[in-house]
Amino acid sequence: MSKRPLCAFALLFMAVIWCLSLAGVPFFGNAPPVLPEGCSPDGAVLEGRVYETKNNSFYTILYLRQVKILSDSNQYSMEQVKVNIKNELAKSTVMPGMKVRLTGDLQQIPLPSNPGQFNERSYYYARKVKWYLEGRSLEAVGGDARSFDALRCEAKAFLKEKILQLAPGRTGGIFCAMMLGEKQEIGRENQMLLRLDGVLHIAAISGTHLSFLGWGLYRILRKLRLPVPGAGGISVFLMIQYGIFTGSSASAMRAVIMFSLAVGAMAVGRTYDLLSALSLSAVLLLLESPGYLYDSGFLLSFGAILGLAVVYPAFVEKKEESRLVLGLKSGLALQLATIPIQMYFFYELPVFGILVNLLVLPTVGIVLASGLFGCLSGLAVPLLGRMLMLPGAFLLEVYLKIGEWLQGIPFASVITGRPHMWKIIVYYILLAVWVRYCRGKERGEKYRRLRYLPVLLGCFLLFVNIPDEKLRITFLDVGQGDCSVVRFEGKTYVIDGGSSSVSGVGNYRILPFLKCMGIRKVDGIFLSHMDDDHINGIAELLEAVKNRETSLRIDKIFLSECGEKQEKLAEMKQTGEKAGCRIFYLYSGDRIRKGEMELRCLYPYIDTKGESNENSQVLRLTCGKFGALFTGDTEGSGETAVTGILEQEQTACQLLKVAHHGSKNSTSIRFLEAVKPVAGIISCGEGNRYGHPHRELMERLEEEKVEVFQTKDWGAVFVVTDGKRTEVSFQHKKSMVN
Repeated sequence: MSKRPLCAFALLFMAVIWCLSLAGVPFFGNAPPVLPEGCSPDGAVLEGRVYETKNNSFYTILYLRQVKILSDSNQYSMEQVKVNIKNELAKSTVMPGMKVRLTGDLQQIPLPSNPGQFNERSYYYARKVKWYLEGRSLEAVGGDARSFDALRCEAKAFLKEKILQLAPGRTGGIFCAMMLGEKQEIGRENQMLLRLDGVLHIAAISGTHLSFLGWGLYRILRKLRLPVPGAGGISVFLMIQYGIFTGSSASAMRAVIMFSLAVGAMAVGRTYDLLSALSLSAVLLLLESPGYLYDSGFLLSFGAILGLAVVYPAFVEKKEESRLVLGLKSGLALQLATIPIQMYFFYELPVFGILVNLLVLPTVGIVLASGLFGCLSGLAVPLLGRMLMLPGAFLLEVYLKIGEWLQGIPFASVITGRPHMWKIIVYYILLAVWVRYCRGKERGEKYRRLRYLPVLLGCFLLFVNIPDEKLRITFLDVGQGDCSVVRFEGKTYVIDGGSSSVSGVGNYRILPFLKCMGIRKVDGIFLSHMDDDHINGIAELLEAVKNRETSLRIDKIFLSECGEKQEKLAEMKQTGEKAGCRIFYLYSGDRIRKGEMELRCLYPYIDTKGESNENSQVLRLTCGKFGALFTGDTEGSGETAVTGILEQEQTACQLLKVAHHGSKNSTSIRFLEAVKPVAGIISCGEGNRYGHPHRELMERLEEEKVEVFQTKDWGAVFVVTDGKRTEVSFQHKKSMVN
């Protein structure tokens, strides 16, 4: 570090940002912004300049900078805003560069309400967007529609359309991502296949792209007899513009800065130091936006370069080695440097990524050249453009075919879970110790066989979790719906999983939670009844398992007869069987045991008939002295039957999953007196159209002295017990109940 003061300064700078963030300093962390005094978020009037637009069939999405909130006759500056407005409410067609006036409701960007859920706040704060606005009206009030932002967006739209026309088959979207930074064009299926390959990084504008384009341009200019300063200056200027044009992502701007420093060093005859350049680019990006310190793109980009610059040399022996061996070692070095980052943000790793990258990395330049020259030629001669794009398209098809082949292999990817921060810190300390030893002047032969011990210990620490003997129940926040996850001694059971207010709840809330917790197998899914707000997320999970979009496995599904919804029951059974699940029907008296834990079905009976809610499965979970009751949407005759069973057995349950999201038609006083709960969990959505939880129900719970926790207020609710002492904590706030 003494030879590279910039490296030490960069590490110190990051540590300062982290500490200031922990201290709650708004600029350096995820603390929400505050509106100026006297300004209301409801019915707010904003003016701002549009710098990016997106459209779909229903909504217009705008990104605003230079935003002012209008209050009476005053104007106050505020942070950048993302606007969602229905197309029919927009009075004007808006282009980037235009100044607009909007009315609507301002909302703070939410934190994730469940573990594993995408962190919108962290993502947008890193990009300086601090507010959402649900727009009610929109009109253009001025500005230059021919500004740089407008021209940039028009050019990207034009080039995107041209690439999609020229590129054959399904490769057009990948070309758009690689050359224009338009990742949304890749498509979910292609994205999944590239992730299985471990090569999704090729779709991000990064050092590979900038090196190819920047140094290629520089060499062309030098061959045209331009002097080094002139060729370098032109190349740097155009690469900066290209980085901005493609969206100014952290990886792109890191590559632009490092390219500029390399060219500058060449122009003035100085030595270019990779680590110093990397450190300076990190400092500059973090000065621009400290939120990048928590951004996966930023961390993976810098981690990859550190892997190649620091870890890779520790692998290289003094003797000559083949290119294949060196390629494997460079891939392994990159993986060792970035594995904790991948695990922390994505909870899953491609098993064959290193091997696939041996093929992909040497050929990415061909894909880029093919796409670039094909696109440029296609502007004048479409046929020539299509021909030039064929080599790149062929290679992309090879990458996708490899992904399809891997998709058919069990464990082509492995769910790892999110490691604790202390594990990540210890891992990097051990990696640094190993690198220091291997790059030392003397590598004692006596201890040669032990040289990899620090790395092996670090990997063991990351990947191995020692299970405890406690029962863990998580009530996920799925909006207006239900989902509970029970874990005990390596077994995992899911009780319901659906939502009527959150789209894609299975893919974006339930599955990420399971992966974040390192759950590779769900031993059983209990579906209380066939309402969508209890099953549609599970249907998404089963589809993902069936299509091998995840390495998660589901063993059994427990159904019950559901009255009038036989068609949905048959459909769920068929979907489960296609996903490789065993289907069982559950009735009163059936039970599952694992050590001290028992899950017992109290209802329905075999011959029960009636409405779907009344027929809901009711499950009693016991572990030692602890008991919990899961009620689905039970009401009416179903609740009466369960009440009778509880009164007869006189077995109290400390925890109650309140039925039907807090409806007044369930959870009677008699039922509460039979259950005798200490705490009740209500799973419902913010501002739901049913008015859940109903006032009458809340009054009954208060009368019985039941402490109530609602997922819409607390986020996910976590219950941990050893059968004697029970702890309750929450995603948004921390608390404890004994």
